[in-house]
Amino acid sequence: MMSTDKQKRYRDRANRNRRELRKEQEKFGTISDGGGKRYLAGIYFVLAGELDKAWEYFSWFESEFPGDVGEPVFLLCWALAAHKSGTEEEARYRFQVAMLSNLYMIPNLVGKPIREIDMWHSSNRDQEDYLFEVEDWLADIPSETLSWLNTEYEMKGARRLRSEYIKTYHALKTAKEFDERQRLLQGWYKYAEAHLGKVG
Repeated sequence: MMSTDKQKRYRDRANRNRRELRKEQEKFGTISDGGGKRYLAGIYFVLAGELDKAWEYFSWFESEFPGDVGEPVFLLCWALAAHKSGTEEEARYRFQVAMLSNLYMIPNLVGKPIREIDMWHSSNRDQEDYLFEVEDWLADIPSETLSWLNTEYEMKGARRLRSEYIKTYHALKTAKEFDERQRLLQGWYKYAEAHLGKVG
């Protein structure tokens, strides 16, 4: 159980980050963000237990940064905020996006064994070592959400997504020709579009 003082620190950081983004938007008409500061308020609000405020932030984020691919812990926190808000279809979709953004993150959280996956990793964020970079945040994910995370992780739809994703990215590890890589990726994108957010 996180201490009240720590929750307050997270809440203060979230509010400060949100104010800074608003000021920048008001002053320049846009938010220039190469360092990922746009992700912080959503994460901090969830870690503070302020899931209603987090949900408001994620709704604003989606309108302000359409098409943003996000960051694994941020995506996970978005799923938790959607779950708390009662929008279960969106919560499942957000969970599955978060799960695929780093295949090691959810097993780490719910206490499942982790093994290195033999596949092409497209960035440092989808590798196992990323967990060390965000271990403090992961340690503070609300414990009452872990049962829901485990349930979603074990659903048939999530298992199928993981299997197809790993199969595709395993093939990408050895595929050298541009056309072959494009074929594999397009096949995955088509599959994901049809199956993300599904139960079975």
